[in-house]
Amino acid sequence: MNKHPNLSVLVACGRADLLGVAAGRAALTKLLEAADALPSVHWALLDFAGVEMVTASAARESVLRLIGHLADRKTLAVVVGMNAETRDEIEFAAQAGRQVVVAASAVGKNGPLGLKLLGPVDEKVKETLLLVAKLGETDARSANAAYVGGSVGATAWNNRLAALAEVRLLTERKVGKTKYYSLALKGLVDGN
Repeated sequence: MNKHPNLSVLVACGRADLLGVAAGRAALTKLLEAADALPSVHWALLDFAGVEMVTASAARESVLRLIGHLADRKTLAVVVGMNAETRDEIEFAAQAGRQVVVAASAVGKNGPLGLKLLGPVDEKVKETLLLVAKLGETDARSANAAYVGGSVGATAWNNRLAALAEVRLLTERKVGKTKYYSLALKGLVDGN
């Protein structure tokens, strides 16, 4: 796992549990410091190995804010190593906060495996991610032309693609005035 950019929650916070708002707020400072030491990359692991419990209130104050901070730095956080209770709490916090969290069941030599989206993943998000996965890379006009589920329109596709790029589920590259989008990680739609 050391080959990939990795932020250990246990090492950064110095404790195996984050219980409640106060613990989450205290952890955020330490997590932000650790995150700022990471290299500038497209994705990084947020590793929960050794962490026994994170409550939803602590996750809201620390983990979700850290994920937002990393997204602002153009880095997708991929959570890994969570036990079932912590996963449930983080998913609950993500749902309540209307924030999508990318979770991996394991990490291989080429990156995270068994990806699953936690939180508010509606049909439009799934539909968009599946279409981008099918096309490999797309712009709004190509997505509109390839979509067979009804009339959405190029402007709506542009908005969908840009919104998913903002939270780092998609990567974006610009050629002239056209923006092209692709999945941030292979396998992003496999478990959803």
